[in-house]
Amino acid sequence: MIHLLNNRQTTEKRILTHVIFWIAYLLFFVFQYTFYYKNYEVWQWSFSLSVTIWPDILAAYFINYYLFPKYLFKRKYVQFSIGFIASAVLFVLFQRVLIYYIDYPFIFPEEAKELTFWDFNPFYTIINIYSVVAVFTAIKLFKYYFQAQKQKDDLEKQNRTSELALLKSQVNPHFLFNTLNNIDSLVTTDQEKASDAIIKLSDIMRYMLYDAATDKVLLQKEINYLQSYISLQELRFAKKDIVGFNIKGTCSNFRIAPMLFIPFVENAFKHGKKNNPGAIEISLNCAEDKLTFQVVNQYDVKIISQKDRTKGIGLSNVKRRLDLLYPGKHKMEISDKDGKYKVNLQIQPK
Repeated sequence: MIHLLNNRQTTEKRILTHVIFWIAYLLFFVFQYTFYYKNYEVWQWSFSLSVTIWPDILAAYFINYYLFPKYLFKRKYVQFSIGFIASAVLFVLFQRVLIYYIDYPFIFPEEAKELTFWDFNPFYTIINIYSVVAVFTAIKLFKYYFQAQKQKDDLEKQNRTSELALLKSQVNPHFLFNTLNNIDSLVTTDQEKASDAIIKLSDIMRYMLYDAATDKVLLQKEINYLQSYISLQELRFAKKDIVGFNIKGTCSNFRIAPMLFIPFVENAFKHGKKNNPGAIEISLNCAEDKLTFQVVNQYDVKIISQKDRTKGIGLSNVKRRLDLLYPGKHKMEISDKDGKYKVNLQIQPK
């Protein structure tokens, strides 16, 4: 019922808009002719133009609502040309009929006595009719353009939303599988650590299921998530100085896309050394309008050169997310030198 009501209101609005356009067109020429030809009254020009305007109206609607969608938009240029020329001839003759048999006899009887049916300039008539058709068509084409642009924008927005949802769904299972493998290894070696790991995992999963479901989260929540993840990983290590996480600046004012940093941290744990002090260095610098996130990890060249049999999310998905979420507002630099893998990511989230 609501849908039908909205359609009705839209139709009524369109009809009203068209009526206003043609009334404005008619009044424009009535006042113009009255101003230049002062020997005739306003009512005479009003009647005359009200009669002779119909070929203009019919030509405008015939071209825009029939020839364009049926032939021109389908690239049937020959059929369009034939239809345009044939209709132009008919509308010119139709206007001549109105002028010769209605307009002149009733409004300008003296001029009518001196004219024959074929006593007119067809080129002038064509210009007279198709000048308003050109204005009408221009408005219609602009409307088509903006509607097409809006449809394109809506489609791109839908595609972006769908793609981001897919990318985030790829991140979550990947992290979960790796973490469960870590917990499984702890069950047989240290049940207390395994229990602590499960608690940490529950905190992380709560964030992933609830907070990360939104488009943006407070940066502090993302920091807490990373800290929980790091603590969970550190349960596996005998030494506590393997990982460093340094935060500079005031980060409470920022909101970012959730789970944006975790792939870099996860890859650092996956491929980095886990027995050297400072093997993994993570830093986050919160400036006035820019975030700088950096991860540096040491790795064993011989081990990292071997291809993993199981494909991870990789950096391609991360780059794609950044392109979609922060177009023109991010910069990522990756360096691999002397057994150190470094990722430096700069984002302007505001």
